[in-house]
Amino acid sequence: MNSETITRKYYSKIKSLPNIKVISGISVLESALVYLRSLTLGIEYFISLILYFSVMLILLRELKVTLFFLDLTAFIYLIFPFFSRDFLLSFGIIAPLVGYGSLASKSEAKATLIMFLSTFVPSITFGFRLYILIYSLTITGIFYIYVYLLNRKGEKLTGLKSLQIVRPFIEGIVKKDYEALEKFLDGLGIKTNLRIGMFRFTDHFFVLPKIHFGLSGEIGSSKFLYHLEELNPNNIVFHGPGSHEIDITSNKQTKEVAKLVFSEEINETNWKDQTFYGIYPWSSRCNFRGVTLLFSNSSLTFVERPGKGIDDLPLKLWDYVTKGADYIVDCHNEYLSEELPSHSDKCIIENVENVKKFRRSATLKPLLVAIKEGMVKNCEGLCKNVVRVIVISDGEKKVGIIYLYANNSDPSLTKAIRERIGKLVDFPLLVTPDDHTCTASSMRDLYLPAQYCKELLDLAENLTREAISDLKEVKVSVKEIDVKGVKVLGKMLSNFVTALEEVGNYTIRTFWIPLVSPLMLSLLLILITNGVIKL
Repeated sequence: MNSETITRKYYSKIKSLPNIKVISGISVLESALVYLRSLTLGIEYFISLILYFSVMLILLRELKVTLFFLDLTAFIYLIFPFFSRDFLLSFGIIAPLVGYGSLASKSEAKATLIMFLSTFVPSITFGFRLYILIYSLTITGIFYIYVYLLNRKGEKLTGLKSLQIVRPFIEGIVKKDYEALEKFLDGLGIKTNLRIGMFRFTDHFFVLPKIHFGLSGEIGSSKFLYHLEELNPNNIVFHGPGSHEIDITSNKQTKEVAKLVFSEEINETNWKDQTFYGIYPWSSRCNFRGVTLLFSNSSLTFVERPGKGIDDLPLKLWDYVTKGADYIVDCHNEYLSEELPSHSDKCIIENVENVKKFRRSATLKPLLVAIKEGMVKNCEGLCKNVVRVIVISDGEKKVGIIYLYANNSDPSLTKAIRERIGKLVDFPLLVTPDDHTCTASSMRDLYLPAQYCKELLDLAENLTREAISDLKEVKVSVKEIDVKGVKVLGKMLSNFVTALEEVGNYTIRTFWIPLVSPLMLSLLLILITNGVIKL
């Protein structure tokens, strides 16, 4: 099961509220209309709405959310009298939506209580009415039972109630309050040792950590590459094998790891000088294609999967990486159109091992490197508007790497990069680090891979030309470090992803049940009170 695909699917369900100025403007207008209507229906009509607003504000303690629900309720409250004299039923029409909204920060019992009080209390203005009490208890009861069953499904799959898992995520994404979420993740995370490989090309560093750059925004290890670049702009961080199971649980830990990596970069001890045996392209029976830079005691391989997509290579490839310092970059440059084969790791390892055999007969080659960067303004799907270009040559062949701060790429852009840059170098590669800093950060960018952009293509071509003309021979050395005791999400994510898929699908199929219950019950009560249905 692809956790990234499922994550994308459910990120798209998260919505944000409009600007508070818009919400409050609508509230004032609707309240004025309700007041004017009360001149014919009685001042109690207006007082009931004020009472609804007061109850909601006291219980929710959030003005923006309260005004949002007031706008919805006031609209229904205004039109209800035109169809029925039982307009007090309108306070319960969106009550389940209020309940759903409250679940982001409140317990199931509190959310249900908010539903009941916001439905029943406003009606007291007109005196006690038994049918309103029955109506309020019924719709809140249906909501509570539904949420209980939802929690049970999650508990059976993970040992935690569904809302225990979901609530911190919603709180973090909607309110930008990540402390509760990271505390939740940290409590469930597992300690592990992180291998980090560093290739030093004179004054630039290629860094390959056993870290996935997620969850999103500032949560977890999303900002690792940014933290490291702040310490040293000459760092270029690549995405290795593995998915969200190697997300670090907190941004605080991520910063600490970044500082440790930087301290090792400037520490001259334990760097191992390497000689260069050249650039070797390969293609596999599993539709993978790669380019391997072969050094005397290590290698660096860039892997892609043209036409089928590449998205988080198997984590177990790190077992191979750590045995021989043979580092593998997931180019992450084309979103999946077909799932990775189950034996992906074996296909890639087989080809890297074949390249390593050339050490027996190959002659040493010069290592020529040039790195350039520029800015774009109007290209969609980028988390940072910087384009970095790396050209590497062995004196005969050239690799051109276009590095974008993005979470994958639209195939149209990847194809265009290959065609445009392929005229200048032998092996054109588009590479993204699977950047999650702008994933689910807003409604516009819930999940948006780098999109086709002529401005980007033109800049990439110009920078590649500049890099080719500025190629210089460099020395290369390698350092590997192991960071102990770092908390990552671990295998628990697999359970959560399974729960998200099953509970999410169940919720999408059934969430409407509490929502329609007030409508159905209102209709029934109206028919009864008007004598259409006789008891």
